[in-house]
Amino acid sequence: MAGIPARACLYTAALVTGGAFAILFTGETAGGGFGGNSVVALGGAFWAMLGAALAALLVGSAGRYRFVFLFPVAAFYTILAVYGRPPLFSISSWQEFLFTIGTDVYEAAGVMYAEPIPYDLAPGLFVLLIPVVMIVVTFATSATLYEESPIISVSVLGVTIGVLSTISFEDGAGIFFALFLACAVALLLSSGASPGRLGVVAGAVVVALVLALPRMPLSDATISPGLIDWTRIGTGGASRLDVQADVGDYLSAGRDAEIMRVESPEPLLWRGGTLDYFDGVRWSDTTEPGIQDGEEIAPGVPSRSVIQRVRILNAQTNLVFGGYKIINTSLPFATENSDGSWTIDEPLVENGYYTVYSEIPQPTSSQLQGAGTAYPPLVREKFLQLPDDRPAVVAETAEGIMRDYEPATPYEKARAVERYLIYDGGFTYNLDVSYRRADRAIEEFLGEGREGFCTQFATSMALLLRELDVPSRVVYGSTAGEEVEPDEFVVTGSNMHTWVEAYFPGVGWYTFDPTPGFSVPSAMEANAPRPEVPVTRQDVAIGDLARDGRARAEQEEARRTEETPQSEGSAPSGAGLPVWPLLLFAPVLLGVVSLAKRALLARGRPEDLYRDLVSRMRDVLPPGRAGIADSPALTPTERLLLLAGAVGLEEGPVGEFARAYSDHLYAAPPAGGRSSRHLRSAYRRAKRAFERLPLWRRALGAANPSSLLARAKRGASALGARLGKAARARLRFRR
Repeated sequence: MAGIPARACLYTAALVTGGAFAILFTGETAGGGFGGNSVVALGGAFWAMLGAALAALLVGSAGRYRFVFLFPVAAFYTILAVYGRPPLFSISSWQEFLFTIGTDVYEAAGVMYAEPIPYDLAPGLFVLLIPVVMIVVTFATSATLYEESPIISVSVLGVTIGVLSTISFEDGAGIFFALFLACAVALLLSSGASPGRLGVVAGAVVVALVLALPRMPLSDATISPGLIDWTRIGTGGASRLDVQADVGDYLSAGRDAEIMRVESPEPLLWRGGTLDYFDGVRWSDTTEPGIQDGEEIAPGVPSRSVIQRVRILNAQTNLVFGGYKIINTSLPFATENSDGSWTIDEPLVENGYYTVYSEIPQPTSSQLQGAGTAYPPLVREKFLQLPDDRPAVVAETAEGIMRDYEPATPYEKARAVERYLIYDGGFTYNLDVSYRRADRAIEEFLGEGREGFCTQFATSMALLLRELDVPSRVVYGSTAGEEVEPDEFVVTGSNMHTWVEAYFPGVGWYTFDPTPGFSVPSAMEANAPRPEVPVTRQDVAIGDLARDGRARAEQEEARRTEETPQSEGSAPSGAGLPVWPLLLFAPVLLGVVSLAKRALLARGRPEDLYRDLVSRMRDVLPPGRAGIADSPALTPTERLLLLAGAVGLEEGPVGEFARAYSDHLYAAPPAGGRSSRHLRSAYRRAKRAFERLPLWRRALGAANPSSLLARAKRGASALGARLGKAARARLRFRR
């Protein structure tokens, strides 16, 4: 029989394990069903689960009758925790009560399948989970107290917390795991248990079960994890895109993970596959081999042939990535699916390579405008599908777009939705956003949230297009990546991306990217590019705001001067303070700031030239107006032109540099380095235009550290994300 210290450690570890089940719940109640005097109604999920663990500890400590007591006590506590006091002597009341329990359990099974973790509080979920807690804790308690096997207890409780951590993607599980780990070590030490062969086997079982759970055959059919990251298609995990799917593993903490290397004469979007069915919570892929989801490229539509050679780096995938549309590949057993994507049975691993031959559709604007609405029956049925219980905000937003933009054709509708999400709707690109409720993510995003990353933007555009009777599908893959050698691109985690394709009869599927700060490479929309943002109108507005700001500042200064008159003979307000430190500090500050800005320009890379020009214009703006340069909802071209208009620069030289820089980002450079020379020449001309500003404005801008502080803030945020990733990785390793 275990001593008091061992019992204390065991009981604490068991209570921690029971409490850990609370991470499966949001804290919000889904409808009614709970008794007014029930444990859940009074204390929520945590206290209900903690009470279950406490009841199980009492049962597990009950000697030879422990397993006899287990099931009646579990049934009684479950009823008490969920429904409160049960009916006593009325047979009809018991019949009705049992029918209610059965209905709640049936609904809970549907919730566990259809909704991702965390769940709202629902009675049936507790009816299913409380007995699990009691069985686990009773068995673990019995193993130490009566079988004298604390290693078995630690293994059972460890597997349980590990499973909870896995299916919730560690959201909230850390503190429970840390407390359990301390208690488990103390239990083993206080009981004098030696790991031995049994301990090694038990530890291996814990690790194997926790790691294998997400890949078990029935896992997808029985439970929906908290976050389903579509980018894990490249690392052997799930390929389903959730509305709340977080690409943060790559886009924030895993930005530097090298996924693949692509040799191509054109930078393209490297397409992996599509998602076409939306059930109100998540997207799924219903593609099949040998079926066509409408014409991918209709006859008569111009196209451009591009050959790419792809080498897999730090990834594992059964998808064939390439420019749309892939016509053929060197992989001998690759299968073409109905959406134009290709897959293979055996996944490619590190250093796997292949060649793809693509035809890039190049429809003209007139072809897209004249496409009409004669959609094939399969396209209409499959790609206009919407769930009946979709949020009302989708229809409301679609109606607003029709009212504000008055699009006359499906193509104009697509461009209107794209423009609304990128420019006019007040949306912000934000990697740190987290929509915990998958079934409410779109409602929050299109409603008051209005911030997110590519997942939210692509999902919203696809749904809005379907609401406007334009067939659409979500596409996952990556942007072109960084050109490290001529015609050679490295794709990292930061390039993982989603976008949208819309169907136009007589044309086929055409690409749109509604995420602020992103655009479709020019090679993919050569004959029908995205219309430019109406810069002129915004420039005038920003210029007016800047002038109004300066006028208000001058008026405020005059008002303060009038309100604080100096009495005759009185000393100035600053009398008694030495002036020489201020006179010394000003040139030192000017020198430090100027040297820092020059140091950032020293390498002379294209991105350094771009940042230098942005910083120059940003720093001469009045206080409070420089924020227009920080919005992530702007492409480099838009940012430069908006700043030029606000500052009052000649737009020609700035626009020339903006085009040259965009070509550097999205187009293959000409042979001989002409692109780099042209970029530098355009930079010098834009800089000369800036130098035409009055000397006093340029001097104030040179001393203004605003751009340096903004850059430092972004760097600190990125460093924090990397440190967080490293800390989580270290914690997982220690576990």
